[in-house]
Amino acid sequence: MRTALVLSLLVILFTCLPAAAADNSQQLLDLEHRWLTAAMQRDIPSLKEILADDFMDVTYKGGLRDKADHMQSSVAPSKSKQTLEELKVRLYGDTGIVTGLNVVVTVDGSTTYKIRFTDVFVKRGGRWQAVSAQESPVTNP
Repeated sequence: MRTALVLSLLVILFTCLPAAAADNSQQLLDLEHRWLTAAMQRDIPSLKEILADDFMDVTYKGGLRDKADHMQSSVAPSKSKQTLEELKVRLYGDTGIVTGLNVVVTVDGSTTYKIRFTDVFVKRGGRWQAVSAQESPVTNP
């Protein structure tokens, strides 16, 4: 009886894990797109929610920005169109790492930048927040 109960619980656990991982992966992908949209639209309330208070960013120029610095830079007028490509999510419990490529095209379409990024998220209080980011230029004109 006990063995059957334990086996039943294990089957339930292992069949639910892939669904939970897929759900968390999709939440992080959605959050990446929401973050990009908030930055391009200079949506400070959304950025405050997405970025953890202890957020740190290593910029593509090698600078270091905390949450306040990151939000301040998002207040500047948007001079580009940005899209995310090659997104990949890896999950480690309540930590998620998203890697991808941010393709930035200037407003006049004359210049394209490609910036590879790694964003680290932690699930706190039932919601994901960005705690770290790093960007590296792939191509610059």
